[in-house]
Amino acid sequence: MWVVDDGETNKITSTFYKHMVDESGCLDHTRAAFALNKTMRSVKDLPLDQRILYIHLGA
Repeated sequence: MWVVDDGETNKITSTFYKHMVDESGCLDHTRAAFALNKTMRSVKDLPLDQRILYIHLGA
């Protein structure tokens, strides 16, 4: 593994979970792919080695 910036991983994780919440404010696991896509688009200017830790496996 390699060193990742704690501040950036905190930003990525916070943004991901913000997108996981539905309109009623509940966590919705069916939004995982959507949330990851929106999050990765929002941090596309980060170096790849800081973003590559986040992948989606599943349907």
